[in-house]
Amino acid sequence: MNTETNFRKMLAVAGGLALAVPALSACAEQADDAAVVAECAAEEATCAAEEATCAAGEAVCAAEDAAGDAACAAGDATCAAAEEVTE
Repeated sequence: MNTETNFRKMLAVAGGLALAVPALSACAEQADDAAVVAECAAEEATCAAEEATCAAGEAVCAAEDAAGDAACAAGDATCAAAEEVTE
């Protein structure tokens, strides 16, 4: 009977493994899916950061343009005031 008991135990273990393999495969597939989702999220975050950097650069350019325009206007006003004083 000892051999028969051992055989039954081996069959039970084999049956358990047969049930576990599909579950492990499903877990591996879910892990792959999660990795793909994480990779896409990282790419989207990188794109968003690049767009924010571009927007910041454009804001700096606009501020520099506005400062240049203000300096020109101040220079023009100074010249106009100087001309009125000399007249």
